[in-house]
Amino acid sequence: MDASTIRKALSMTEGAYLIPEEIDRAIRDYVSVQPVIYNVINKMPWATPTYIVRKKTALPTSWWGTDGANLEAATNSSFQMATLNVKYFYSRGEVTGPMVRAAGSLYNVLAMDIEDHSRTMVWDLSNAIATAVGDADDIMGIVHQVTTFTDFNDVQSIDAASAYLSTDLLDQLLEEAPTADTLLCSKATRREIGQILTEKQRFNDRIEISAGFKVLSYNDVPILVAPEYEDNTEIVAFRRGDAKVLVHEDFNRLELARTKDSTDYLIKGYFGFVLEGRPGRLHDFTFQYTA
Repeated sequence: MDASTIRKALSMTEGAYLIPEEIDRAIRDYVSVQPVIYNVINKMPWATPTYIVRKKTALPTSWWGTDGANLEAATNSSFQMATLNVKYFYSRGEVTGPMVRAAGSLYNVLAMDIEDHSRTMVWDLSNAIATAVGDADDIMGIVHQVTTFTDFNDVQSIDAASAYLSTDLLDQLLEEAPTADTLLCSKATRREIGQILTEKQRFNDRIEISAGFKVLSYNDVPILVAPEYEDNTEIVAFRRGDAKVLVHEDFNRLELARTKDSTDYLIKGYFGFVLEGRPGRLHDFTFQYTA
């Protein structure tokens, strides 16, 4: 499965119309091998436009009693509910008849255009999973859910108080979030971690994760970055099993009405995102090695 997936699907299409099922499958196959955050997070088919998170806020109580004493009143766990909404994601492309003719048999212009739009969408979706703030039209990403929307999770926060980032702080973060199997940070922070490990003569290893690509790791915990995540003062630790992409409708391609000599199309997907569990956040540290 590689970048030729879409070209193969298009080459199997005959007649004046592209076969939607073949192109949709090719787009999904192509997206699935891109080395981005989207492909290391669980996907959950989701039939409704909302997702209700139930956070347990209190447990039942117990007591010690004396012989013959009356029983205490019954107690129950209590919950707080929060709601996340599915959002709608689009990219529109167009290839003119003269463009197709000019390319001749050298390459498939339409296939290349669909690949470019598909790659853009999965990269933008990955950035949103990391950093989107949950405005009216976008999802709420990992960083925003951990820092400002604590109804969704039980965040364990460590304030470094302007201390240099160190292995001690990283170890504290993983101790506070003991189930975490992923670190999310900026590219500069990842470079700083590499410098720290080199200075301490510790291994700066790469580890293979979902989708078959390798990333840097700390104590065998993968370190993920998103191109648009540029906060160099925080690191988020979370368990990938607690992060869920809600797939209300997977990537699909629609051919739009022809009003001129061109193939005008829309790629769309309906997605939500939720982070549950017990993530950790290390924040307000400074760099010692990285400028």
